Amino acid sequence: MPDTSRCHLILVVLYSSRGGEELADYRDLLFSRAFRVVSGPRYNEVSQQLRESRNLFFYEVILHPDTPWEFLRDRVYPALARYLKYKSISPDSAEGVVVSLFFREQFYLIEGREFISAYREIEGLGPDEFLLRVLNWVAETEGDGKNQEGTKGEDPFRRDLPAARK
Repeated sequence: MPDTSRCHLILVVLYSSRGGEELADYRDLLFSRAFRVVSGPRYNEVSQQLRESRNLFFYEVILHPDTPWEFLRDRVYPALARYLKYKSISPDSAEGVVVSLFFREQFYLIEGREFISAYREIEGLGPDEFLLRVLNWVAETEGDGKNQEGTKGEDPFRRDLPAARK
């Protein structure tokens, strides 16, 4: 039986209250980068086959028709970069990662490096400019968007959560 101990799954739901027509072409670019398109009901079967055949990390993203590019740019990509850093995977290359982009009734399976390449193309960034952006993302604390150096002694733990209470 293949070793699946390193297979991980993250689910990100994309939503927006804004119109979905601005930069709508970003979806076509992302979809064109898919190495495989899977119908929703077959996703679990296909993803499990891939997990068993190769040591891959999966990052799932649900893309609604009205989700603007800015949401992916400002929320999904930075969260993916931090996740990869925590998993000791280079966030500027995303090697060994498959992004499962769910749109309507289809999953678009995109290699991590192609997902990164699409970001660079949409934003018009070269490799060095993208690396600087990644470094900024991984320097931010998860959830509040603040750079860790900018907290100036603030307690990084949320005391309002039950597990953190004394």
